[in-house]
Amino acid sequence: MPKRVDHEKRRREIIQALWRIAAEGGLPAVTLRRVAAEAGVSMNLVQYYFTTKDQLICYGLEGIIEVAVARMTADIDAATGSGDPRAVLRAALVSQLPADEDSRQTSAVYYAYVLYAVTDQNVRELLSGIPRELASPLVPLVEKSQPEGIDPLIEVQSLIALTTGLAVSILIGSYTTGEAVAFIDYRLDRLFTA
Repeated sequence: MPKRVDHEKRRREIIQALWRIAAEGGLPAVTLRRVAAEAGVSMNLVQYYFTTKDQLICYGLEGIIEVAVARMTADIDAATGSGDPRAVLRAALVSQLPADEDSRQTSAVYYAYVLYAVTDQNVRELLSGIPRELASPLVPLVEKSQPEGIDPLIEVQSLIALTTGLAVSILIGSYTTGEAVAFIDYRLDRLFTA
């Protein structure tokens, strides 16, 4: 009887190998051959699932976004029960920071993609809208509690931009996660007491 192959599991293993390479050396270090070696599979097997490096890279990006969204969703869901819009917004922002080994790898891979997007049109198209997509569902959290004169969309977008910069700063050692969370709390305190 022929052996059953779980194709989705095999794709995940290959993508996780891609992520390990990207976290260490960035996306320019990724080749189909190197991914095959990292995954412990043949080059032919990698090419069976991903015929080109571009296809592999795009699939890997979609996967890392899914991982980040799942983490953020879980953190938002946990904070939603409080009924406090500030706590929910804080959970959404803090979930984007590299706070443990898993989130550090996710962030390292994601920002490897961001850097790659500077010169790769396909990756740029996949990434460029993410900040706005992220902001949209968070704006109502700010709208409910803000006085006139404050633009909730701009406030949320600026908080997302701040968090993006803080995540990179944590990865390169400029700030600790604790310091980054303190900066976010400072901005949220000012926003929710305006």
